[in-house]
Amino acid sequence: MKKIFAVLLPLALSLTACATMDGTGAAGTNGTQATTAQQLGGAALKIAINAKCTTELNNLPAWQTATKLMTADQKQEVQSNICGCVSDKAPENISAVDLATAALDPQARTTIVTNAVTKTINQCVTQAIQ
Repeated sequence: MKKIFAVLLPLALSLTACATMDGTGAAGTNGTQATTAQQLGGAALKIAINAKCTTELNNLPAWQTATKLMTADQKQEVQSNICGCVSDKAPENISAVDLATAALDPQARTTIVTNAVTKTINQCVTQAIQ
């Protein structure tokens, strides 16, 4: 939980930066600042999603069974592929409203990240198996 909070703090700060821009910058500056903040927020969100994916994957009984015969390197490679996929695809399941909520409410943030991972992990496991 502390790791997710530490990772999502930059998201909150970047969203706050978007909300406090007053429009007094030079032409095109505000668009650049908003894009940079969105990129930082997206990166922080991907890190939180990746961390949650790793935890969820390691807690799945099917994962534990499937990886018993794998070497540590093989297990790590498959896990990286699956969680990389989840990190890329899960943000598609998060609305702008949820992003704003996640920046302000730690409890909602946990729920939003968990829901995004849950919606995406099975799809990525299936993709990794093929």
